[in-house]
Amino acid sequence: MNRSSIALGVFIGCAVLAGSVNASSAANAEQQRRSDLAVQIVEKWGEHVEGAYSRPAESWSQDMVPLMMKVPMDALQRAANARTFDDMNEALLAKAEPVAVMPVSGAVSPRVSGASAVLAAKGEDSTSAIGDATRDLVYVPVTPCRIIDTRLAGGTIPANSIRSFDVAAATDYAAQGGSATNCGVGNVGAIGSAVINFTVVNPGIPGFVTAFAFGGSQPLAATVNYVAGDIRGNLAIVPLDSSSAGSDISVFSFAQTHLVGDIVGYFAAPQATGLQCTETFVSGTVAANGVFDTQIPSCPAGYTITGAGCRTPGFNDVTWAINGLYRNAPGVMLGFCSGTNNTAGVVPYEGTAQCCRTPGQ
Repeated sequence: MNRSSIALGVFIGCAVLAGSVNASSAANAEQQRRSDLAVQIVEKWGEHVEGAYSRPAESWSQDMVPLMMKVPMDALQRAANARTFDDMNEALLAKAEPVAVMPVSGAVSPRVSGASAVLAAKGEDSTSAIGDATRDLVYVPVTPCRIIDTRLAGGTIPANSIRSFDVAAATDYAAQGGSATNCGVGNVGAIGSAVINFTVVNPGIPGFVTAFAFGGSQPLAATVNYVAGDIRGNLAIVPLDSSSAGSDISVFSFAQTHLVGDIVGYFAAPQATGLQCTETFVSGTVAANGVFDTQIPSCPAGYTITGAGCRTPGFNDVTWAINGLYRNAPGVMLGFCSGTNNTAGVVPYEGTAQCCRTPGQ
């Protein structure tokens, strides 16, 4: 890496973006400080970019200079002090403040359970769904993870063009400028939709980006609206292409811009799970010719009684009035052991209820 050429490029870029050589001494001092911090950042991370993303450090630094000239000075200082590449990137994107939830890019069907973690902040009905209206989709949150960064791979998205990206079934996202991991998403199988925080970085003119399923029709709704030189983010729920194509989503941009995407969760079809069951038990004795009427203990909270039964040592020891389930009221089932001892001696009895629930849904 030619550090001298990088430093020269940063200084030239800073001077051009500063706008005037006749600025006040205070402005010149701040500009010099910005230049110093910019050189520090690109020299510190240039080799990492070349090694991890196969992008020349000089090219990467040219893209980064406009951004470093616009971020607040404290953000630039945090970026210079950052100990990891991801922390440096996050510091430079500090201006981006994502909206909690935007309208879904694509068709919305009437049912989904488990989506409240994403939709509640907007006050949306958590029973709204994406995808097939005949099945429920389950929202799965993940630790926010970068899957797209055009500053590191691919370069700016040209004006009035579309670029496509992989979301599911990825071993890692380094080829798109993202994490060198699967982000906990690439190995989970079929995904109906992804929840992604998109951030535009330094667009050339006012405009918008729109994210939608790869191969699908571009919707009219914008994912992020921006002005020239902006750093702006927005959280979007984007349906994914379900074919075997290598890409899952496409992004249209009105202006030339860099784009960053961090996945925070996804919607997937629920998987069948076995019932979770437990039991309650009661035992007692009934005197000769005596009557007994004992309720089997109720199920734990969250469980439903699915069956019950009682027994004695001999088949003809008692005459049963209730042996197992009893409808106590509409929709209310209880377990009882009730009857009369038919013998001249004491008879022991036992009662068991099975209680089950559907886990994880």
